[in-house]
Order: sequence, then structure tokens, then C-alpha cells
Amino acid sequence: MRLCSDIHHRRRQTMKITTRTVAALAAGALLAGSALADIRIGVLMPLSGKGASYGQHQEVAMKMAQQELEKGGIKGEKVQFIVYDTRGENAEAISLTRKLIHNDKVLAIIGPFFSAETEVAFPVGVQGKTPIITASAAKPGIATKNRPWAFRNALASDQMNGLLIDSWLKQNPNVKSVVILTDVKDAFTKVDGQTVFPAILQAKGIKVLDNISFQTADIDYAAQVTRTKQLNPDGIVVAGLYNEGGNIVREIRKQGLKQPVVGALGMSEPKFLDIAGPASEGTMVVMPFWPDNPEPRIASWVNEYKKRANVAPNNTDALMYDTVFMLKNCIETTGVTNKEADLAGDREKIRGCLEKIKFNGVAGPIRFNENGDAVLQPTVLQARGGKWSYLR
Repeated sequence: MRLCSDIHHRRRQTMKITTRTVAALAAGALLAGSALADIRIGVLMPLSGKGASYGQHQEVAMKMAQQELEKGGIKGEKVQFIVYDTRGENAEAISLTRKLIHNDKVLAIIGPFFSAETEVAFPVGVQGKTPIITASAAKPGIATKNRPWAFRNALASDQMNGLLIDSWLKQNPNVKSVVILTDVKDAFTKVDGQTVFPAILQAKGIKVLDNISFQTADIDYAAQVTRTKQLNPDGIVVAGLYNEGGNIVREIRKQGLKQPVVGALGMSEPKFLDIAGPASEGTMVVMPFWPDNPEPRIASWVNEYKKRANVAPNNTDALMYDTVFMLKNCIETTGVTNKEADLAGDREKIRGCLEKIKFNGVAGPIRFNENGDAVLQPTVLQARGGKWSYLR
């Protein structure tokens, strides 16, 4: 309860500080004529409510980027991150996107986090002709439907799960049948479990015996796992987020099932390993970022993140950091003036830059395809000894 209270207090304080800052910036703009006080970037993330762990970890990466920018700003100007807590709620995502575009007059927006939020916020960005980039949402087609202003700096699950299943079947050649356990409440996992995974598996000749549903925030998964046990598949696919996925895998092992498990992107969080405990051993996932990459530049970034968060960063944390610096690159190289009269033109310049950007971030080389989706190299990981290990 204390943690919840602290989170909500922090959220209220953040909103209060942001409101005062925006008011001061607006007053400064009036005194200065047409120039905006700072370069403003909007950020939408779940700092409380469902999936707060995701947002709080992304916030660490954002603050790392913010501290880097304090050294020289962007084009010598200070950068103002206007951060709002969506609580993972669609209605909040819609209203806060509108606020960032029309009230806060940001140059671009990073977020929201979840696919369901992103589906409803992206059209608002399109309507407001403001670049909006999610650094996490993985449901296929989200950016495609909202061109040309929407971008996804993350891999859609249909771009990753084929590689994941190939690696899983290579390690487990005796898998000829599976049961899929699907979180039908979360937009991303529902598509993964009911559309993406079945299509990939069936194309490889793997029989799907059943697709058993559960919902985000469920507590007891005994019935779903008992049904799975009765069907006796060769393997188990879990399309869930880290919390539910961790609890399901723990229940799978508790009931004595020894079949190999493969999980959706949402389970690649370090938190999944904490929740599942020893039951996580052997579980395979895929993500666009490997925190144990030995490359010095990436290892240094990961170590700094660990100092601040006490956990290893996930792909969405790395992609948040990279997204900030992609925007920095676009603002610095396209003639953005950051003057109020030029806001529409500045937003268009940033959008056009993102269309053709080639950026080398901590998540690796990044560019966007014609659908607004990032082109990244996915990495298959396996739980070994309580950590995610690169599957060579």
C-alpha cells in the first residue's frame, strides 16, 4: 500500500511540476515574442496502474537520456520532457496525447507503451499532425494504419516470432503439438496468441491442440494449466505479459508439466524471471535488445542503467533511450527553429527525417520501413540460472 501511495504521490507531483513549468514556458514565450522557451518532447508511459514496472523502467532510460542532454541540449537549447502517466488506460492515452499536441505544443511525442493505448493515441497524433513514436507497442499493423505521422521504434511480434519458433523447434525437435495460453484482455498478447503464433506454428506443421484463454490481472491459473495437462502437448506457448506469464509458468511446473515453454515478447522482462523463479529455467523469448551484449558502448550503458534501476534494462528501455536521440538527430539536422509560428513546419521536418533516418543506437542499427515500423535485429534469449542468456 505504501508503494502504491508513493507512486500516486509522485504522479501528482510530476503533474503539478509539469503544469507549472508549462505555464512558465508559455509566459516566457509571450515575453520573447515568437520563440518557444525550450525544446519540448512529450512522453506517455504507465508510471502507475497496470504494467507500472514497464513505465518505471522506461523512465530510468529517459532520465539517462535527459542527463546526457543537459550537457549541451539540442542545438544549444534546453530540452523539456513533458511526461504524463497514462496508467495504461486508453482514455488517458487519448486525452494526454491531445494535451501534449494542443496545450503543451510539443515537437514530438514518445509513447504510449501498450498496444491498446497506442491504437487509440496514434490517430490523435495523425489528426494533430505531430510525430508520435511508440518505443514498445508490438501489435502488428499499429503504425501502418496511422501513416505518415506514426512510428514504431520496436519490432512487431510478427517480425520476431518466426525466428523465436525456429530456434525453439531446433532445440526441441520432438515438438509436434502445442497448447497456446493467451491473455485475451491485452491487445498485443491477444493477437500474438490467437493470430501470430498459430499461423507460424501451423506453417511449420505443428498442431495447435487448443488455445486456452486467461486475462490480465488474473490470480489463479490452475484451471488453464490443468486443461493443458489433460491435452498433453509436446510444448507450451504462453502469450502473456511478464506478471501473468511468470505466474503461469510457475503453475505449469508446480503441476509437474515438463514440456518446453516459449513465451511472448512481454515476458522478456527481468521481472518475469523474478516471478517465475526456478520455474523459468529453459523458457525462451525474443527481443530486439540483449542486455549482456559485450560491446563496450552497450555494456557501459547497461551498467549505468543497472546502477540506477538495480535491474538489467529490457528492450523497451533501450528503445526509449534510442528514440530520444533519434529525435535529437532530427531536430539538429533538419532546420527546426523551435519558434511558435514554425511549430507545424518543425513537426513536418521531424516526421520527414524519421522516414529516412539511419541511426546506430544501444539497441543496434535502426531505420523505419514504409509502414513506419523499425527495422531491428531480434535476439532469441533463454532463461538460464535466473537470467536471460543469449541463445547462440
